[in-house]
Amino acid sequence: MTFKSILFVLSLFVSFLLSFLLESPWSLAQWLDAIFLVGLSLLVIASVLLLIEGRFFAAFIQSTKNFFAKINKREQMIRESEKRTGEPVAYAKHFPSRKAFFHVGLLFFLTGLLLSSAIYFL
Repeated sequence: MTFKSILFVLSLFVSFLLSFLLESPWSLAQWLDAIFLVGLSLLVIASVLLLIEGRFFAAFIQSTKNFFAKINKREQMIRESEKRTGEPVAYAKHFPSRKAFFHVGLLFFLTGLLLSSAIYFL
């Protein structure tokens, strides 16, 4: 079994579990809402993994450190005496499972959205 199929089965199980945990009795509409929520959650996870992989947070942290080092005179003197540079350490993180989260999340998201819309409008 691939990671994508395991994620699909696990997400399907979580959507069933989530639909039973809602306060009112189980219905098809609640299960479709749970599928939509699970798909949306998987898309958010894939987006966060993409941000980490793109080093957005590392760039933000590095620019914040540089800014506070420039306005803090003591930090400037310490950097000059230790001959430190403000160059960040090269760090790259790749998530091979990011595409699986995106594909399964998009499938669940669109399935929940389309079938809920079909039930609502028909």
